[in-house]
Amino acid sequence: MSIARLLAATIIALSFLYPIPSTLTPTLAVVDPLRSPNNKFGIHIISPTSEEINAAAELVNSNGGDWGYVTFLIENKDRNKDKWQQFFNNLRQLKLIPIVRIATQPEQDFWKKPDENEAEIWAKFLNSLDWPVKNRYVVIYNEPNHGQEWGNSVDARSYARVLNQTIDALKQKSEDFFVLNAGFDASTPEERPSYQDQLTFMREMNDEVPDIFNKLDGWASHSYPNPGFLGSPLDFGRRSIRGYLWELEVLKNLGVSKNLPVFITETGWKHSDGKNFNPRYPSPETIAGYYKYAFENVWSDYRIVAVTPFLLNYQDYPFDHFSFKKIRGASSTQVLGAEYPEFHPHYITLASLNKPNGKPRMRRSAQLTDGSVYHSIVANEEYTIPLTFKNVGQSIWNNDDPVRLIAIEGGKELGVEDVEIPKAFRIEPGKEFTFNIRLKAPSNGAYKLVLNLFDGNDQFDTEAFEFETQVKSPVSLKIKSKLKWKDSAAGDYFLKLYTVLGDQIQKITLNDSGQSQPLEAKFLLPDYTFEYTLEKDYYKPKTIRQTVQSGENILDFGTLEPDFLSTIFNLKAFWGLLPLSKQI
Repeated sequence: MSIARLLAATIIALSFLYPIPSTLTPTLAVVDPLRSPNNKFGIHIISPTSEEINAAAELVNSNGGDWGYVTFLIENKDRNKDKWQQFFNNLRQLKLIPIVRIATQPEQDFWKKPDENEAEIWAKFLNSLDWPVKNRYVVIYNEPNHGQEWGNSVDARSYARVLNQTIDALKQKSEDFFVLNAGFDASTPEERPSYQDQLTFMREMNDEVPDIFNKLDGWASHSYPNPGFLGSPLDFGRRSIRGYLWELEVLKNLGVSKNLPVFITETGWKHSDGKNFNPRYPSPETIAGYYKYAFENVWSDYRIVAVTPFLLNYQDYPFDHFSFKKIRGASSTQVLGAEYPEFHPHYITLASLNKPNGKPRMRRSAQLTDGSVYHSIVANEEYTIPLTFKNVGQSIWNNDDPVRLIAIEGGKELGVEDVEIPKAFRIEPGKEFTFNIRLKAPSNGAYKLVLNLFDGNDQFDTEAFEFETQVKSPVSLKIKSKLKWKDSAAGDYFLKLYTVLGDQIQKITLNDSGQSQPLEAKFLLPDYTFEYTLEKDYYKPKTIRQTVQSGENILDFGTLEPDFLSTIFNLKAFWGLLPLSKQI
């Protein structure tokens, strides 16, 4: 390349990397992934296994990183909700963001075209899953300008209609779906029906469904280093790792008014160490240098959300020379000069690069499943109130920042302090945790207490939980009862109270007329209904339910019946229960 051409190419590239502010509108996705800390490091995987995603997490979340990306496909014959929900749960635990590429299924040596009802089926299935983050990234099929990817015959107009239908179906289910186009092969020649040039393909799409690209939330790019996946990271143009820049210019020329964030869902070089050594390809050490340069100098473009190179692990033709993982051999044997199972230098190099701590937006939601702040409390009393919340959001509570229950109104007046989940606890979606709040009642007045959960300094998305309480004077109890066949009910009794604050037992004394002195019961809540049980030796206990108010309340237990069975070994007690006997 001449000095003049190199200079011109550099100027063009800089104009892409540092564009002049434009009047283009931002993406209308619910959450713009570029507006929060983002870890763009990612990887493409084939199998949804623990081995694959653990290795992926160690690669993309290493060296300071969190919430990197993984791209994978789901075939229409594999829409198993339980399987994929468990996989998504594992991604959540490993802090990996899924990019799902939907697919049909292979038929002979090509992929079937989607059926007419596929859009609705996909939308229903994908909406049934609990995603790890708010944005649900979905790529609509793969490289449709290859006939083998579209029923063995390219058809831009057909793909445009399918894309349009699928966008509508997904958005009708949830605005959280962040829809991406199928990545195109920018190096494909114009040889229909097997191949179609990407530019003419995109133009035909836009003719068939006007403004189709403005309906996208982001742009999926297959910015491969061509020709032959062997290009230099210094190359420019549509067939280079900077191919996304050419695509963005095409979109602009087609009238796209959005600044679509870019997802490079496929890219990468072939290396020499596949199943069979190929000296025509660069060594893994050379490829490691390419990746390092690309991430630090090319894909550092602020418009890029994620880069997921192809491919973490593939052990056979045709993708073994892309694999980040070395070809397996028998355990403990040498394969290509290294012990099983190790990764190629480009895996090690990317793992060693500094990465940001991603903070993707998640739905942080809680449901109060048990407990309430009492609507009436006794002046100057202290209470411990258990409130149980269920995690009905996407985040794992206490996974990073501490999760606390905080009074955002009324806390100072009622002496309510923050309650934090202990550091060792992790509350996954679907699980519950009980917060015990302490409340000190003032001497009088009515109060509103507003509570909500916080993840660090961020309040949960759930609407705050509001309670109203009124301070009242204590409850006083006066007990009344009689004994069957007895003129006097005088004597000692036990009163059991079953309250929201726990069970209480009080010893009381009734006079000859069967009444007690007033008993102050600050542990009872005014305007609440409780159970009370009166017990006396050799008489059957009696239980009543009654709502109590502030001030004096009479608990009338009526007549207690003799319990002759309890006196079977006590003749004196038996005699004392009889009608003509004296009081026991």
